Amino acid sequence: MRNGPIHILLVDDDEVTNFLSQEMLKLFLDKPVIHITSNGQEAIDYLQARSGEPDQLPDIVLLDINMPIMDGWDFLAELEKIRKPGFERVKIYMFTSSVYYEDIDRAKTYATVQDIFSKPLDEEKIRAITRF
Repeated sequence: MRNGPIHILLVDDDEVTNFLSQEMLKLFLDKPVIHITSNGQEAIDYLQARSGEPDQLPDIVLLDINMPIMDGWDFLAELEKIRKPGFERVKIYMFTSSVYYEDIDRAKTYATVQDIFSKPLDEEKIRAITRF
């Protein structure tokens, strides 16, 4: 993890969830740097734009499953295809409103996924995702 504030990429199409998540992260973390994308394609574009400068990559990605354009599963598949130096240090957490056993099992098949959590964020989940 970098020195200084933690960098987090929220990938979710729900504006209310993004607002609440951002506020919770600000409440429990010391000046986090938060960027929000509304689907997996925007998140892939965000990561690719920073791939030449690994220090600009987020420390954590909070990834929703169900989104338009590119969902969380498609994001993970695309990320595996474009893997670049520095991407290995990005910790991905699935963050969804529907945690089915199938989703939990599927998330475990991706080496890049650290864990899967149900929404909303709370202090306990924030502490869990920021323990490196």
